[in-house]
Amino acid sequence: MRGGKFAALLASTSLIFSAQAIPAHAAISIKIAIAYDIGGRGDHGINDSAAKGVDAIKKKYGLTALSVREMVTNGTESDRESRLQFLVDAKYNLIVAIGPGYAKALGVVAIANPNTQFALINDASVGNLNLSDMVFSNSDGAYLAGVLAGAATKSKKVGFIAPTLFAPYVAAFQLGLKSVQPKAVVISQLVDLDPTNATKSAITAGADIVFSEWSTGPEVQDTVAKLSTAKHPVYLIGVNPDQYFLLDKAGQKVLIGAVSKHIDVAVRDVMNSAIQGESIVDVLNGTEGIFGHMYTVKDGGESMALTTLGARYSVKVAAAVATLKSGKIKLP
Repeated sequence: MRGGKFAALLASTSLIFSAQAIPAHAAISIKIAIAYDIGGRGDHGINDSAAKGVDAIKKKYGLTALSVREMVTNGTESDRESRLQFLVDAKYNLIVAIGPGYAKALGVVAIANPNTQFALINDASVGNLNLSDMVFSNSDGAYLAGVLAGAATKSKKVGFIAPTLFAPYVAAFQLGLKSVQPKAVVISQLVDLDPTNATKSAITAGADIVFSEWSTGPEVQDTVAKLSTAKHPVYLIGVNPDQYFLLDKAGQKVLIGAVSKHIDVAVRDVMNSAIQGESIVDVLNGTEGIFGHMYTVKDGGESMALTTLGARYSVKVAAAVATLKSGKIKLP
């Protein structure tokens, strides 16, 4: 996902739907648009990961800018909505919006344009039959993070720092933790504002490993790096590519691994399905009318990548991956 900085432990797999294959480089009349989030290509985050999937499909089918249009938002709601509507008016068959920042705009544009197919990458908050929400299992990711934390902790105390909406995944994290370190405890800090003090509190309470689901800024990473010393080292487990800042100098000092969402696989799959005349409409939430696909470790859409600092724990992580793939464990 990020040019060799992480040693990916799992290979991605392709999806899901069967359809009569269109030969690569066959003439294709479909028009696909990619609406990147702020920064576009070159952000070292979700946009670059999405672009990897776009490039794979363009190469596979020999597509040019005439078939695949790429745009970047300036981040305002009005800009997001106007760009999506522009692409609808320009008769694009599939419009792929990258990142949860597009959720509100899609709640307007997708519903107003039922004959256009949309996809939202890394968010499942908007429901409509013409919208595929392509998301990743937070439970799987938390379990793998817990396994890595359990393998790495010396104090037998680990921190879980996240916004409150991640509260349901503390149990999966704890399950992974105790599978390798039964006596370890989780210091859970769920905050929706600045997580700096919450991170300090977890470390002061004895946590020597911190798993962070905080992705809006580098506060958790920077706090871990600041408080980690040679005498009392503290290490970080992150989420890639949501946390674009993981390659910062501060992150490289303390990062042992990252839950990896294969955004490129989701983008590749939804584009490929559209070219095949298909749409991805697994039921994610029947009550809310939310459709798309939930990627998991089992289907290759999610994995754990280890840095050099975390490479020594690869056997434990690989065993956890095998357990999830086998279906022998049911996560809360």
